[in-house]
Amino acid sequence: MFQCQFCSNIFVTKKILNHHQLNVKYCLKIQEVKDEANAKALVEAEEAQARAKKVETTKLQQLTSVLTCQFCNKQFKSKYVLHIHQTQSKYCLKIQESQNSCEIIESLVTCQYCKKTSSVSNFSKHDIICKKKIKFINDENNRLNQEISMLKLKAEKDEKDQEITMLKMKSEKNEEISLIYKESAERDRAVAEKAQTAFEEIAKQPTYQKNSTKNIQINLMIANLKPLDLSQSRVDSIVNENYTTNDFYEGQKGAAKLIHKHLLTDENDDSKILCTDTERGIFHHINVNGEHVVDYKNGHLINSVHEPIKRKAGEIAAFELAKNPEMITVITKNVKSINEINSKPGLFNRQMAQLTGKKCARKIKDIDNTKISVDEIITKEWLLENSKFLKIEHILEGPEGYANYALMHPLNDRLLIDDDYYDLAVKPPFLKYLDIKGNIITDHGGVALSKMIFESISEQNRILVEEHIDILSEIIDDKEILYYKPRSADNKIFEEEFMYLIMNNL
Repeated sequence: MFQCQFCSNIFVTKKILNHHQLNVKYCLKIQEVKDEANAKALVEAEEAQARAKKVETTKLQQLTSVLTCQFCNKQFKSKYVLHIHQTQSKYCLKIQESQNSCEIIESLVTCQYCKKTSSVSNFSKHDIICKKKIKFINDENNRLNQEISMLKLKAEKDEKDQEITMLKMKSEKNEEISLIYKESAERDRAVAEKAQTAFEEIAKQPTYQKNSTKNIQINLMIANLKPLDLSQSRVDSIVNENYTTNDFYEGQKGAAKLIHKHLLTDENDDSKILCTDTERGIFHHINVNGEHVVDYKNGHLINSVHEPIKRKAGEIAAFELAKNPEMITVITKNVKSINEINSKPGLFNRQMAQLTGKKCARKIKDIDNTKISVDEIITKEWLLENSKFLKIEHILEGPEGYANYALMHPLNDRLLIDDDYYDLAVKPPFLKYLDIKGNIITDHGGVALSKMIFESISEQNRILVEEHIDILSEIIDDKEILYYKPRSADNKIFEEEFMYLIMNNL
């Protein structure tokens, strides 16, 4: 049985089916209609296929546009590869720079060693493996190791040379000053025996203290000093145990603080040495034999402490250079300062004078308002009278030099402090002194006193500057040292630093 695929009629044989499909009109009509439908479907399918192909072509074109570098027109398979190209390819980056493409360039990080640019996310990886950076670090480490070795060798050589030099100097100096020490010791012992009696007699008088009374007080203070043991074994032990990195970074000042705290004070923190003349550097102590020693420029003390301090400072310097190579300038400067304690002890002795000398201020409780004398007040006339003590050395040292002048001369023993002043962690931001009427003046920031001081020395300052203009010009050009210039715009900063030094050195 065979069925017609067009009209669904069933026939016995295939021959009859074929005859039916070729000759029966209604079947032929059905075939014609189906052929038209098939043709239409075929056309629609072809149109749909064309549309799909067009869409695919459009997408491909869009994708190709996204993966093409907008600067050099090079094409890539993915956005990631395109981004790497735009942030790392040298020739593409040059094109971007010429086109001022800030969006890309500003987001890049440039390696300071190989100058390669990359994104922030990639820079951390590059920074670890950068060959030029690794080479630079290795070269710096080698250079620093060589410098440390040279410093050690130099320190050893200096130590040997210093031993020879010190032996020669000691022999020559002992001969030179032994006579001075002997005469001074005999004179001071005689004065000390009479000091207490003389002081008691003068203290009974209602008048103010005169210079002779002050000299007697100084002699009494010297007589009451406890013996100072400067044996080398003791000094070496104290320096090795107590000299710290912080002391090293303070240079000569740190060395002075260490020596004063651990070598020059007794169990009650009283000083075993006394500075009686800061300007000339005259120090006094009693040696272990009970003899009074007048130590000019702290020569005896420095001879005992310099070598162990220099040796310990060299060890700390080598360690600090290895740990903090970027601090080489500061470390070298402090090594030089410490090595020069014996030849240029200015900072060491000034700090020691501040720690052991007589303070330039008096306690308010010691003021007797009923017996105020001219030796206790601060006036413009007094400041002007002292201007003659201003020297070119003070000017060359800037604010510190002017402060030293003021503390040693016009302000010496005329500023006032409260009883607990030296126990305060933070000192009060004002100065106190007596005016011509005996009133206690509280000068906040020291503004008024600073103005009076600089007005009193203005003429002397001008004369000194004109006399030494060549020296000052050379120093200013080379080191940019600022000295006080009347009517200058820098005066405010200069005077603030000047008063800071005054307030912190009472």
